[in-house]
Amino acid sequence: MQTFEKIDIQEIPLSSPIFRRKVEAFLAANGLRFEEVDSYYVLLDGEGEIKAGAGLHDDVIKCVAVDSQARSGGLMVPLVSHVINHAAARGITNLKVFTRPKNESIFVSLGFHLIARAPKAILMENGRGLEEYIQSLRTFASAGGRSAGVVVMNANPFTLGHQYLVRKASETVEHLFVIPVRADSNIFTYEERLAMIKAVCGSMATVLEGSEYQISDITF
Repeated sequence: MQTFEKIDIQEIPLSSPIFRRKVEAFLAANGLRFEEVDSYYVLLDGEGEIKAGAGLHDDVIKCVAVDSQARSGGLMVPLVSHVINHAAARGITNLKVFTRPKNESIFVSLGFHLIARAPKAILMENGRGLEEYIQSLRTFASAGGRSAGVVVMNANPFTLGHQYLVRKASETVEHLFVIPVRADSNIFTYEERLAMIKAVCGSMATVLEGSEYQISDITF
């Protein structure tokens, strides 16, 4: 067991290969692999070794770990609180976190709630992002009629195959909804793809706003 009289959390410069390798080694020693983050915050001991760390990528906290010898030192709460405060300073108020199931109670105490669970990982958030998105979808419930269908597509780029899929799907239900993948990747941005889908499929289906709660790096 290692105790800390003063908890001094600092951001580590990942642009430095030396510090990046140090973070990678710390995570590997704690059963995690390094994932790309915008910032990484650490607590160092007197010899400059990482004893706790957490990263922030956009609105997702990831790569959270505490050294095995320091896990009874209560470092997780001040560390994550530090990351939350830095995210808030950037205007990010709805944070998500990937963590192990055993850490659920810690994040609940910090205002997070569960979104999804897998055997070795859970996804949580501290805002109402999922709740608000579901509520926005409920406003279209009455348009579904007696039979409704939904197609989630990336459409990057939008092709004749996507158009055929929507047309055939619309023939099998009373009302069809199409939701584009929101994440920007490859050729076209989300806004460009949304405009293309609306222009071609608007007469066959209701095109809804996409979200990171469908197919995205976060949900995968």
